[in-house]
Amino acid sequence: MAEKNGGFDLGALGGVVGDLFGGKHFDLKALEPLWTQVQAHLKGLDTDEIVDKVGSWAKALDLPLVRTIPDDVIDKIQKGVKVPLARLVQK
Repeated sequence: MAEKNGGFDLGALGGVVGDLFGGKHFDLKALEPLWTQVQAHLKGLDTDEIVDKVGSWAKALDLPLVRTIPDDVIDKIQKGVKVPLARLVQK
């Protein structure tokens, strides 16, 4: 059975995500379509739910999220406005 995380099926992503990472580096452009799918499940949620779900998703993929998600990013996600993954990942 596939693991569910914030309404998004992570079960099938293991191999795909593994191919996107090379050591500590990862390809944000390649992860962007996955992030777009996750974002669709976040529209309309409150701030705490968004932070929890984004944190769980990033943890499952071992992504180095920024320490604090900017308020404008949360506002856009709540409204369903596309936010680039680069706004959430440490560089």
